[in-house]
Amino acid sequence: MKNFKLNIQSICMALAVLGAGFTSCTKYLDPDPTYEEYELPVDTTLVSRKVLLISIDGLVGNELKKDVPANIKGMLDNSKYSYESIADENTSDPASWATLMTGVSHNKHNISSESYIPAPNPNNPHENEAFYPSVFYRILEQAPSKNTTAITQDQGLGNVLLMDAGENILTNTDEQTRDKAIEELKKNSTDVLFLQFTSALKAGKNSSFSFDSPEYKEAVSKLDGFIGEIKKAMEARPNFRKEEWLFIVTSNHGGIEDGYGGSSFQERNTFTLYHNKLFKELELRADMFVAPRFYGYDLDNINTDKAMRGRNTTVAPEEVNYNVNRTGEITVEAKIKINKNASGNYSYSWPPFLSKVAARSGSTTGWSLFRSGNNVNFFVADGSDKIEITGGPVGVDEVWTHITGTFSRVDGVPTGKFYVNGTLASSDKKPLLNVGNIASTSPLTFGYQQEVFSTAYLDFYMTDVHIWNVALTDAEVLENARRIGVPADHPRIKNLVGYWALDDGENVFKNKVAGMPNLPVWGKASYNVFGNNLPYVDPAKAILIKSQDVMPQVLYWMHVNVRDNWGLEGQNFLKNYEIEFLK
Repeated sequence: MKNFKLNIQSICMALAVLGAGFTSCTKYLDPDPTYEEYELPVDTTLVSRKVLLISIDGLVGNELKKDVPANIKGMLDNSKYSYESIADENTSDPASWATLMTGVSHNKHNISSESYIPAPNPNNPHENEAFYPSVFYRILEQAPSKNTTAITQDQGLGNVLLMDAGENILTNTDEQTRDKAIEELKKNSTDVLFLQFTSALKAGKNSSFSFDSPEYKEAVSKLDGFIGEIKKAMEARPNFRKEEWLFIVTSNHGGIEDGYGGSSFQERNTFTLYHNKLFKELELRADMFVAPRFYGYDLDNINTDKAMRGRNTTVAPEEVNYNVNRTGEITVEAKIKINKNASGNYSYSWPPFLSKVAARSGSTTGWSLFRSGNNVNFFVADGSDKIEITGGPVGVDEVWTHITGTFSRVDGVPTGKFYVNGTLASSDKKPLLNVGNIASTSPLTFGYQQEVFSTAYLDFYMTDVHIWNVALTDAEVLENARRIGVPADHPRIKNLVGYWALDDGENVFKNKVAGMPNLPVWGKASYNVFGNNLPYVDPAKAILIKSQDVMPQVLYWMHVNVRDNWGLEGQNFLKNYEIEFLK
């Protein structure tokens, strides 16, 4: 940009001449002429954020990893990516597409047919369905000036699910999709562009979803070429240097042999890449575990889809092993993640979520782990006296927490201890507590127990539950808090009387300890896959990319604020790396 100078005296003289024709002059001191240097303002045009989202339908992440084609490989240096990203557990095309575009799982959006219309609740067909619109609806609602385009080969997907895109273009082949995409990228007005490619999906169904199939591998390779062409068209835009593109490549689901639709890992396994020229390379390889969601409870209808818990209707004889009086000691541990309540916070009033205690009035005999505001408390009582200790705030940040309660005699005195993530948080002693009376005829209960504490309930996820008939040491508690599961060679393995991984995927929680009772599910079990973000885990290994994450990333990139009442299940993980791209 060239500099130029303005002669202030010359300007003043010119103004004086112009003014002489209109009024008489007043004399002022005539200072020496001064000259100031002015520069043209620097071009401060704001950088414009834009999104290009491509789905290679049916692309299996772990198959792609075997031989990454050139154009995708070339983007990895500036990408956050995963070969083990996860699609919805319902991997039918409509359900997986709805999850990808709405940011919620099939259990919420209830879309499973080619009509892309939510199915009514079979238990209450007249109930109003919750509204989970697509990412295009949210952009239209919150940022109506943005220009959005969806190019699809599925008429229901384009005209129903994605009807709120500013422009919907229906194509018949991937070649047409590529051509239309390049045509759209030549328009300066494009802000969000979505593309659906289907030839890999067709090849997988014709042969297998494996790179051992030449047809499937060739289809993926050809689409990689299309991606390269589209990327070049994006970079050839006249204003590209003033644009910040988030380039996303993902898949709606994976496949196994020549099919899909189920919930196996191969069918859910996708590849996902988030690319920007300023991103630093990071392959996200999360430690994964599965957990069911516990919520609500309707005493009058154990099959309601508004609630879920685990409990035997009649106490199994083996449940006596979960009473403290059997050995005088106990350890109860689990991993939990608290969900926000209806008010948008994590505070709940006294609901138990892992307990063996009947209707309680102060010191009802038994034990329980329960929520108290933002805290988790551990309770042990003999009918007349109790130990009740707290671990302080737990689960107020979307992070998983390992909790442990132990009870034993320490130096002959009944003592309770409560640990958070393997660290002792609090303890208490009650010399007069009658250990022989700490027994309950109430069934062991995972989740809400209406007869206990209050009428409130807790909305949470829980996994990896262990009950030991001995009080583990501080070192053993810490060791368990830093892993998932119980190794077969654990030094206390003979004291393990209950172990529920809670990854069954069915309507029964199976006990991994032989001869010990399973817990049937009351209500409808809904399982979810999580990246292990417990404190001991490397943060780079804590992010599990899911289909639900696409919508939050797009909205974040487009400066659309996500509201809690939208109920999105995905995580916005790109904000963790803002130091790379916010200059």
